Amino acid sequence: MIRELPECLTCHNLQRSCFANVLPEYLTELKYEKACSMYKKGQVIFQEDNRALGVYCLYSGSVKLYKYGPDGREQIVRMVQPGDLFGYRALVGSRLYCINAQALTDAVVCFFTAENFLQITRKIPEITHKIIIALSDLLEDTENQLTSLAQKSVRERLAETLLRLSEGQNDPARTASPVINLSREDLANMVGSATETVIRLLSEFREEKLIAIAGRKIHLLDMTGLQKVAHAHVNGFLKAFGV
Repeated sequence: MIRELPECLTCHNLQRSCFANVLPEYLTELKYEKACSMYKKGQVIFQEDNRALGVYCLYSGSVKLYKYGPDGREQIVRMVQPGDLFGYRALVGSRLYCINAQALTDAVVCFFTAENFLQITRKIPEITHKIIIALSDLLEDTENQLTSLAQKSVRERLAETLLRLSEGQNDPARTASPVINLSREDLANMVGSATETVIRLLSEFREEKLIAIAGRKIHLLDMTGLQKVAHAHVNGFLKAFGV
């Protein structure tokens, strides 16, 4: 547990969270409705089939949400960005988490009990509206991923995944190329392919000057080129890079 709770009012993730544009007096109250914990790299935050006790909000670091298939193979469902909520199941009754959450890096995570969070949404209805929008976006993203798995090649899916992972770096003032810091195994899990295949395709992307590789870090050099490989539709985050 963290001794000094992060201030919601001055949180650096505020504008990309569901708490953006909430009145300052409500943001001040939020600080006392939550608990915050530090998770070490590799530490599990919650597990599938555990009772869903509350909702989490990522303050810093990186978290992956994943499931295990019948063969025991891990499948990453979503990467959580700072400011994102996760663990929504707690808001719909005494249900179980249907997914696992694990810290990919050292991470600070804020936690609201289901009861406290529902009280907050009753007091601040606009938060409920933003959560509905976020869930709608997640559903659309899931539908797009299912279509990609069924209809796109591994090469196309890899380019699409790299673009999706860069979404959290879409600051218009940013001049450096986006950097993806993810193990090849985790990247392969997201793409839905073998690790060896992803490593080979990354080498091809590097030869085509679409990316640069430094250790496990992948620098995205040519967003337009990656979009062409992925056959992706122009999205807001691509426009932010001038694509």
